[in-house]
Amino acid sequence: MKAGSKILFAPLDWGLGHASRCVPVVRFFIDNGFEVVLGGGGDSLRYLCARFPELPYVELPSARMKYGRRGMVSLPFLFSMFRFASNIRREHRALEKVIADYSIDYVFSDNRLGLYSEVVPTFYMTHQLNFDNGFLNQSAARMMKRLHLRYINKYRYCLVPDADGEMSLSGKMSDTDLSVKHIGPLSRFYGMEVAKVDGEFDLLLLSGVEPQRTVLENIFIEKYSSMPNARLHIIRGVPSVDDISLPANITSENNPSDERIASLIVSAHRVFCRSGYSSLCDLAALGRRAVLVPTPKQPEQEYLAEHFKDKFGFVAYSQDELLDVNFSEISYDTEWKYDYFCNLNEILK
Repeated sequence: MKAGSKILFAPLDWGLGHASRCVPVVRFFIDNGFEVVLGGGGDSLRYLCARFPELPYVELPSARMKYGRRGMVSLPFLFSMFRFASNIRREHRALEKVIADYSIDYVFSDNRLGLYSEVVPTFYMTHQLNFDNGFLNQSAARMMKRLHLRYINKYRYCLVPDADGEMSLSGKMSDTDLSVKHIGPLSRFYGMEVAKVDGEFDLLLLSGVEPQRTVLENIFIEKYSSMPNARLHIIRGVPSVDDISLPANITSENNPSDERIASLIVSAHRVFCRSGYSSLCDLAALGRRAVLVPTPKQPEQEYLAEHFKDKFGFVAYSQDELLDVNFSEISYDTEWKYDYFCNLNEILK
């Protein structure tokens, strides 16, 4: 890759995790003299545009996922998958025009399957190459793996944002026989100087798709309503601010800056969050463990919660288990040292 080249950079629009982990990569390309055009749609594109307002951007077809209360076995999810499959073709057709209109030299896709090209070199970044995680039946796992590999093989390069071997954060999820390049975990917080904030409080990082995001929020509000001597701060991460009534010992804010989020994470007595891969990489970058509550019926998060519990000393509860937990008795070793982060220069080799 040559400095001065123009790169289309587009993350998947399923929550903000894919977009947030792209921040250090976009910044790296800018610092090394590349011209970056942001691509995508929805909240993820808005997130990147807010952090890089000087960069041009182009909207690409997007099909957002919707989970029902039964997760991946629900009708809303199945309908979302049909839309997603159709969207792959639409975004591939749209890419041809974007390459011509913006004189694109390279395409960098974070889990967007339709951004392959025969005209310019394309990079595909993913941490999930294997779906046999014990939380999905073997037939479904094999089918999803074959489908995923079919599209990965259309790309020139496949990058895995994880360490290879014993210190892998994604565990068996990134096991593969493909020719891939492990570039190390990515986090917007890695290398950031973080100032602590005063006060004794617990922190809830809310993320993910509805309706489960709101279900988890309501569980915590109910729990802390009965704990008047405990303080809870909620980072809500929703597109718009809606009025909610909170007890005096619960505070919240919506979409704060990265610096603010990092300060709250390193300052909190306890951190609670979903077990999405990007969130876990952020915790690793800040040297903090957390109490993990995977999104129900989402196999990737269920596997990662167990993996981090067994290998890295995190605490994990299912959302149903959380209803019966005495929160005042939850304790764990909060500090965590992980030193296997991304060397972005590997991308240029």
